[in-house]
Amino acid sequence: MDQNAIAIESLLIKDWASGLRITTIPQAMRRLGFSDDIDQRWEMANHMDALWHSTLEAPEKIQEVNSAIGLTTAEDQAGLTEHWRDQVGSWDRASILLTDDEKLIARHILYRRRYRSSLPSLEEIAASVGTGLEETASGIRMLAKLGFLAIAAVHDVAGYSLTEDHGRFLDGLGFSFHTVTLDGDERFGIP
Repeated sequence: MDQNAIAIESLLIKDWASGLRITTIPQAMRRLGFSDDIDQRWEMANHMDALWHSTLEAPEKIQEVNSAIGLTTAEDQAGLTEHWRDQVGSWDRASILLTDDEKLIARHILYRRRYRSSLPSLEEIAASVGTGLEETASGIRMLAKLGFLAIAAVHDVAGYSLTEDHGRFLDGLGFSFHTVTLDGDERFGIP
């Protein structure tokens, strides 16, 4: 593992240990001043997925969450504990792998598919999400790598399609996100 990957992993472990920060790999890379690298994000997500779940499902983390949100009765804490484990267990690695814009691209494609028979063009996605064509194409490539979309070739993203099992990505967090931005531009997700 290279020095950048070690720094990203350390930042993620520190943030996830709080129990209230679901910092994504792209957010960690940005905070550390690293340029976006789809392949590095992919490798990190594969490496960190099990650790992410075990960190957030640990009893001491659940207790920290109970305390942080002010649950004091045993009944309230038991309710959150059961709900928390079920929820965290259903989160796909897409939750920590994708950028917010990539999640918006996926949501736009699903929305468009729901109301029209055709999928949106790259230009339509870019205009709707507010990204450039290059960033939109990169997002399509990442969504294809994840298995949500299919493309004929890495360089031919315009002919993308939804995979047959694309609906599985709607379980858990799906393509939802809630990003908090602190002073100094520090960003992280919250449950």
